[in-house]
Amino acid sequence: MKQRSPAFFALIIIGVLLVIAGLIYGLSSRQTSYKSVPQGNIAHYLASDGTGYLQMEGNSALYVIHEDNFTPKISSFADGDTISFVYDPGETTSVDVTSTLGTHLLGTAAKVVEITASATNGQTIYKTPEYSADTQGYNHNQWGIGIALIIVGLLLAVGSFFLPKKKMPAMITPAPFGGASMNGLPPQQYPYPYPQQGAAQYPQQPYPPQYPPQYPPAQPSYQPQPGPFQQTPYTGEPQQPDPYGQSPTAYGQPQPLSDPYGQLQQPNQQGQYPNPYGQPPQQQNL
Repeated sequence: MKQRSPAFFALIIIGVLLVIAGLIYGLSSRQTSYKSVPQGNIAHYLASDGTGYLQMEGNSALYVIHEDNFTPKISSFADGDTISFVYDPGETTSVDVTSTLGTHLLGTAAKVVEITASATNGQTIYKTPEYSADTQGYNHNQWGIGIALIIVGLLLAVGSFFLPKKKMPAMITPAPFGGASMNGLPPQQYPYPYPQQGAAQYPQQPYPPQYPPQYPPAQPSYQPQPGPFQQTPYTGEPQQPDPYGQSPTAYGQPQPLSDPYGQLQQPNQQGQYPNPYGQPPQQQNL
């Protein structure tokens, strides 16, 4: 499989941009008509190095005169001279000049293409070559450059399709065993066949018989320690008589109370034992 190189897309983009620029430049063509200023007196005329800057009385507009471009050649003008002229509004220049007398002209000046100077001995007409070619105006035709840009753009865009395509590296896709490969290569052969599913590959060895583990007898985790109050374990033999003369009961029940003289005391009808010391019970005052 082949694909376009990056140069192809670059030429396409450049060609399209050149075509758009050519169209814009060609559409900027325009027709310029000259404008005229009626006869009047010069308010200020500043000249230097073949270039004069003009301002008429009662008008703040500025005009520039290239004296060497006129036929006949302009020698000079002076303040107060009477003239009428034609200028090109499409040709302007910035003006910032000051005379030796302190006159300062500042602004945008239009280019003068024809001047008619009136004097006592008659009129003198000064013309430029462009005015002589067309006294009504001229056409700013930009289509020559615009068409050239369009042609170059189209050549680049069309020529990009003749660029060689870049070949992409082939991707190798493994094919199923025993089948044909998808990329035209022979199927891969493996020297060792795959084992069959479900078949025993190795003989099964019988396991030795299992016997319960033999452990030594468990030792008690707690050994009672002898103490000052160690009890004698019960052996089933009758208990020894009490050294104080009281016989133990079979189940460890307490014997009836006795007085200090060894006589047993019996409870009265109210379930109270008499005072062994013969003293009357104390009465509490509530």
